[in-house]
Amino acid sequence: MAFLRLHNLSVEFPVYQGGSQSLKKMLVAATTQGNLARDAMDRINVRALNDVTLNIEDGDRLGLIGANGAGKTTLLRVLAGIYAPTRGEFDSSGKVSALLDVSVGLNPEATGRENIILRGMYMNIHPREMRLRVDDIAAFTELGPYLDMPAHAIERSVFYEKRLG
Repeated sequence: MAFLRLHNLSVEFPVYQGGSQSLKKMLVAATTQGNLARDAMDRINVRALNDVTLNIEDGDRLGLIGANGAGKTTLLRVLAGIYAPTRGEFDSSGKVSALLDVSVGLNPEATGRENIILRGMYMNIHPREMRLRVDDIAAFTELGPYLDMPAHAIERSVFYEKRLG
């Protein structure tokens, strides 16, 4: 059974450059809402995540909402295995694929349906299996007939329909 589990997980990033009165340090101090600490080498550390505990089980869905700098992307990168936690525990079972930019890997000349098959192939899923999933994925996208258009035209068409509709 697939799962993602975080227990008291924290992620900190050291700020390596600049003197104690540098513009960079002043900006970091002003924009991190007090999530700063100093380590043993007197470097400033920005605390991006602090004591996060979370259990995601197979079939669960998660939505992240927060202001810029709240740690949403950092959390997603931890879940995808891109960042390692500074403290706490992270355990996972199953396959995790990061889709932090939905346009990465899309062929703009291919249709939405063709891109679904291609995305599956990038994830090492056989095209035959992806063809079985296309209808469910198409329904999830709610793109209707736009899914049969080239990807570069889909976003523009949906935007104009919503704007005019």
